[in-house]
Amino acid sequence: MAMQTINPYPVASDMTELKEIKDQLMCTGHPVSLATIKSWIRDQDLYTERYRGGTYVSYSDILMAHREAVTGEF
Repeated sequence: MAMQTINPYPVASDMTELKEIKDQLMCTGHPVSLATIKSWIRDQDLYTERYRGGTYVSYSDILMAHREAVTGEF
């Protein structure tokens, strides 16, 4: 019987550096600062990784937090 394992962390290809996320969200009409992104990470206890001096987080998780902030759910 095959078992599906649960990976508690996002896939590596989804991990994006915070500055790049900030730059991409600038084009949405609802730009945010790095401080806001960091507060979402802290408030929602999102998984992050440090690599070569940068902090990486799941881009999908940040998009969900951004959607919640824009719609007033957060």
